[in-house]
Amino acid sequence: MPPDAAAVHAAGRARSSFEDQRPLVEDPDLTARIAEIGREALAGTPLLAGREGDAAPLREGWRFAVLDDPEPEAFLFADRTVFVSRGALTALPGEPALAALFRSAATTFASGAFRPETAGELVEQPLSLVLPEEPAAGSPQDDGRSRDRWVALLDGLLFGQPAEYGVADGRELLLPRADFRLSLPDRSAFEPAERGVFRATRNGESVGLTVRETPAAGSGPAGGNGVPAHRAELAGLGARLRDAAAREAAEVTFLEAFRVRGFTGVRGRLHPAREGDSGEASGQTPGLVAVVPARESLVEVSLDCGRRRFDACEAWFLEMLGSADRLWDTPVPGPLRIAAVAPGESGSVREALGRLAAEGRIDAGLAAVEFLNRGWLEEPLGPGERVLILSRNPAGTAADSGGRQR
Repeated sequence: MPPDAAAVHAAGRARSSFEDQRPLVEDPDLTARIAEIGREALAGTPLLAGREGDAAPLREGWRFAVLDDPEPEAFLFADRTVFVSRGALTALPGEPALAALFRSAATTFASGAFRPETAGELVEQPLSLVLPEEPAAGSPQDDGRSRDRWVALLDGLLFGQPAEYGVADGRELLLPRADFRLSLPDRSAFEPAERGVFRATRNGESVGLTVRETPAAGSGPAGGNGVPAHRAELAGLGARLRDAAAREAAEVTFLEAFRVRGFTGVRGRLHPAREGDSGEASGQTPGLVAVVPARESLVEVSLDCGRRRFDACEAWFLEMLGSADRLWDTPVPGPLRIAAVAPGESGSVREALGRLAAEGRIDAGLAAVEFLNRGWLEEPLGPGERVLILSRNPAGTAADSGGRQR
């Protein structure tokens, strides 16, 4: 039950609007390889075969494109167009999983998914596709050649958000749009969580610190000089601080202003809110929160003290806030990109990744690169075989889109 003419016609309009809002990765080589995997997958989809097993017209006219989006998503339109995000490519464990995704899209297309239950209605497009789970061991394409092709496919692809949304560079967090930087005071490291949101970890474990960059609309200086304008600015920041706390179902106490290297912000203690309880008598260790305006942004910093002593937690938080500074002339590192490298030593993929991390050749946490290679972590490396790592390009040379670095 493939889509009828009305659904196909509606797909053209819906896809045009979709593409206007969702940019594509402009990489002909990547697109061609994705299309090749798609065609191979369709050839093995029973619902697209003819009665005698010959190729059917439903196999023709398919289009495959890669969205420049770090979120792991895939979409299907009734005109046989499949969109897969670069985030989905990095979330899949290998080529067999991508082929399974395309077979699922073809099955969805041919099994009545675009046929409405009520006559005269149309199914809303696009349809979201579920990314496949780990492929079954020993699947037909799960071999060394498949791995080599997959490593080559991802080599150079942008990983995560573009650098304009912030760069987590070890202990340093750089926010170019806000002209703002923070430094962690010990062996902790910043890691991206989502667009404009970063968390601190130590040895791969969260330390409870979150940094969030948000638009500063409606919270900037009230204008003018003198004490009234300064008080109005602090009042606005205090309101934003309470809004940030409310988002976490918490309340703020001990609100005070602070100033560091030209930045004026507000900070306070964060208490879980209870009905009829101000948070003071809850008996729980309070957290800490601060809001700092920087250019057209607000930088929200929060710390969950957990089971740590509050005085030690507060000292660590204040030391981190005290590191706030402008970027000045510091070049912002390029975005993280997936890179294929040959470790040059024998052993398993997991062991090779550990050595590369110890040598400082991976610009991200070890857990992230192990995730990229999880389909073959325990397999031995042959001569010249490559693994996937994450690295930053020199400043100013990153490609504009999520495609390969040239």
